[in-house]
Amino acid sequence: MKPVLFRVLLLWGALCLSTGAFAQFTTSGIVVDQQTRQPLVGAVVASSAATAATTDKDGRFQLTSTEELRTVKVQYLGYLAQDVTIKAGNTNALTIALEPSNTGLSEVQVVGYATEKKLLETPVALSVVTEKDIQRNNSIFLQNTLNQVPGVRMNVRSAASQSNLVIRGIGSTYGRFSIRGIKLYQNGIPLSEADGTTSLDDLDFTTIGRMDVIKGPASSIYGATLGGVVSFQTRKAAPGTSINLGTVVGKYGLFRTNTGIGIGTDKVNLLVNYGHQETRGFRDDHSNSRKDFVTVAGDFYVSDKQTVSVLGTYTNQHDNYAGELDSTDFFTNYTKLAPAYKLKDVGVDAEITRLGLTHTYRFTGNFVNTTTLFMSTSYALSPAEPSFAHTQRGKRGVRSVFTYSPELGGLQTRFAVGTEYISNQDNNKRYGITALGASMALTSDQEIRATQLNTFAQAEVSITEHTTLTVGDSYNVVTYDIQDLIPKTAPALSLTGYRQFKPVHTPRVALIHTFNDQFSVFAQYSTGFSPPISSQISLSTGPINPDLKPERNNNLELGSRGSILGNKLNYDVTAFRMQVKNGLVSQTNADKVTYFVNSGESEYKGVEVALSGNLVAADQAGVLTHVRPFVSYTYTDAEFKSYQLAANDFSGKQVPGTFKNLFTGGLDLETKVGVYLNLTSQYTDKTPMADSNNRFAAAYWLFNSKVGARGKIAGHLSYDVFAGLDNITDKHYAVSIALNQATPVKAPTFYNPGMPRNWYSGVNLSYTF
Repeated sequence: MKPVLFRVLLLWGALCLSTGAFAQFTTSGIVVDQQTRQPLVGAVVASSAATAATTDKDGRFQLTSTEELRTVKVQYLGYLAQDVTIKAGNTNALTIALEPSNTGLSEVQVVGYATEKKLLETPVALSVVTEKDIQRNNSIFLQNTLNQVPGVRMNVRSAASQSNLVIRGIGSTYGRFSIRGIKLYQNGIPLSEADGTTSLDDLDFTTIGRMDVIKGPASSIYGATLGGVVSFQTRKAAPGTSINLGTVVGKYGLFRTNTGIGIGTDKVNLLVNYGHQETRGFRDDHSNSRKDFVTVAGDFYVSDKQTVSVLGTYTNQHDNYAGELDSTDFFTNYTKLAPAYKLKDVGVDAEITRLGLTHTYRFTGNFVNTTTLFMSTSYALSPAEPSFAHTQRGKRGVRSVFTYSPELGGLQTRFAVGTEYISNQDNNKRYGITALGASMALTSDQEIRATQLNTFAQAEVSITEHTTLTVGDSYNVVTYDIQDLIPKTAPALSLTGYRQFKPVHTPRVALIHTFNDQFSVFAQYSTGFSPPISSQISLSTGPINPDLKPERNNNLELGSRGSILGNKLNYDVTAFRMQVKNGLVSQTNADKVTYFVNSGESEYKGVEVALSGNLVAADQAGVLTHVRPFVSYTYTDAEFKSYQLAANDFSGKQVPGTFKNLFTGGLDLETKVGVYLNLTSQYTDKTPMADSNNRFAAAYWLFNSKVGARGKIAGHLSYDVFAGLDNITDKHYAVSIALNQATPVKAPTFYNPGMPRNWYSGVNLSYTF
């Protein structure tokens, strides 16, 4: 018996040893874009204890090893590499979200024109601004970041409010108090109102993690747009549960704090942030700004089929305005106030609340619906020329898109059908104003109801493996209903009126071909439209200006983007030609009342170039891990082709507020120990200040710098300590121009001075549990 028992025990032991020797551990998961949550195809997932795996067409991977994995490294061109820690005993599939870098951008996933693709495969002039781009400047103010995008110029008229945005010259002639002709979104929710205006004064720029900028008309998907679309995406929470604290101080009383909580898991990504911001400005003693921001942004991954996203923001702001300077003061007393602005305490006090709820449902792998419900309210008090204004504004709406991606006859296709509806109800009361800014008797009381409806359809067909054709169209209706709430007795004139513009179709067709996944070429014809906004259509002499027509834009562009020199250098080049008919141009009469006229036809043509890259290969990094030079250049020839105003013929003149040459260049350096340096230079060409081109604002160069150190302590505490110096040479320049002002020839009040030399410093801390 003993020999038999011995043999059984020996065999059992051998089996146990053999089983242990061949034990298999499996780690699986999905790799997605941190912002868009789209799967990343071809990402490399590696570990020292397993053979590297590559993600499939759904972004999924699987690693098999003979020991339990504790960490994996994930890499994908265009994204920051990430080391992922795996908890002991974890058998659940991993969800790994990669953050886009600012190199290799052709591989970055974009969500535009109702499609989710790599930028390389997107047939449109689109620029991606990543969180890394935003961090290289003072993130409190967005203009230095957006001005790095070819074809874009953003300026801020006051210390921290009244932003204006110009894309390819569109938006320059509309005035200086808001953004018009360009549509803006946050997390897929329209920031623009139904009348076509947008204010960015309530947007907390420090919470933005990414921006996608579409240049040129995009009405086939986004409705009333003429110059482009900017999509802001709120920053995502880092993996784990974190507490985030940040402080920035700077010249002219700049003070900013952030206090936030982030939760990042496979099922939830939630960011809650409170920010307080103030500055006294540099324009003597009446350019101060104070703002409080609350942001709540969350994505809840209910199941493989459903995702629910929420966005809630609240802003309380107080901004004083310093006003424009005449030509004498601008050159001799740069920080002077416009006297009437101080006497009348011109500025704004406002509260703005925005709410949005988005539901994404995946019926099947290729049939998806995304529906967003949104609303906002605002209340503002504003003593200004020529009246004291009380404004209440309410907005509500819905945007819903169905996408279906079947394979038909061996061809990969994608269809999108959707609608967007925005409705505003605004109550505007205007009072007379005293010399000291106090309100007097009610002079105007209007209720303005504006609606904008956009219904669209788009089809994509992959003609070959590398060639895709896109065709789309939209049907757009805009209405205004203006009610004069002040009782009128004859012969007083009622300001009540109604107008529905004729429905507008905006077709688009695009073709793109990729070569060896290294570069692509595309051609696009797109159209856009933009009706007059409510303040443009109203007249002081009547309810509705019957002569104003919607602006129309026909755009043709050819472009190419990709990488060269072994993926070390990325390029993006687009040539465009836009024809704008019935362009709206602002005029100001002797009573300082602004009115609008159609300018006939204008032509905008030019080229946009972006070059950037990391000259240090990841596998050869020494002390320097990142050496990124970049260049952005835009040439725009914007000209009135046919513009007759009374006895004046402005045909052949440059469109006022546009720039023939824009340039931005810089260098980013990062070291292995976390020390970094960002250098930026920016050139803005001269611009005409009136339709007649009889006076130009001068060209100028700006030079900015930032230095800092970032890293982690004990694996839990992340830090970023930094300091910056902007406008190093202390250049005096006009940041914005009040166009076509009817003022004395010797002292036109055109100029809004830009920020002189200023410094800032700060620290951001994040503790992850």
